[in-house]
Amino acid sequence: MVARAEAAAKAADDYARLTPRQRSARRVARMLLAAQPDMPSDKIDHEAVPLTAVMERLDVSQTTAGDIRQDAMALLLSGYGRQDAAADAAYEPAGEG
Repeated sequence: MVARAEAAAKAADDYARLTPRQRSARRVARMLLAAQPDMPSDKIDHEAVPLTAVMERLDVSQTTAGDIRQDAMALLLSGYGRQDAAADAAYEPAGEG
């Protein structure tokens, strides 16, 4: 029980050390994964989540939303998948995941 709590605390600490941009990219990657639940993460179409949705969710400009969506796609292509997304979502503040 103690080892599990320590592991969870370490994971939360690791997640907390991500930059805001990295956390945003992961948030958008989760949006992309949710938009195409049956698609392998490396085959997801970036158009599945419109820039307007990214802009609204992150409260950013269209240019920034496009850049973050590209970062999210790079994450997906590098192997970030549903298991990673589920783990990351656990460390998002309420209402942001």
